[in-house]
Amino acid sequence: MSIDPPEKYPTVLIFATGSGISPIRSLIESGFSADTRSDVKLFYGARNLDRMAYQDRFKDWESSGVEIVPVLSQPHDGWTGQSGYVQEVTSILIADGVPSEKILKNF
Repeated sequence: MSIDPPEKYPTVLIFATGSGISPIRSLIESGFSADTRSDVKLFYGARNLDRMAYQDRFKDWESSGVEIVPVLSQPHDGWTGQSGYVQEVTSILIADGVPSEKILKNF
């Protein structure tokens, strides 16, 4: 399968959970021109903040143009951010009209 470069897409949404963040970290840190766009978001799922890797890099990633959205499946009391499972997003995107062939998974 051939994947067009990110600049060919009007919006780039990135989803990762657990150790799946490692290849995404490489993508972000290799500099894929996120700083020239305002529509790059990373939805990063983990059980709780204690299990979320690379938090020390979030500020750098955000300064490079990537908005970080933590999603916790088992948040501690007081968590006010997103909760649930990142994997649920595929059905939400399709319901919102995103063609399934535009949703790239496990690459």
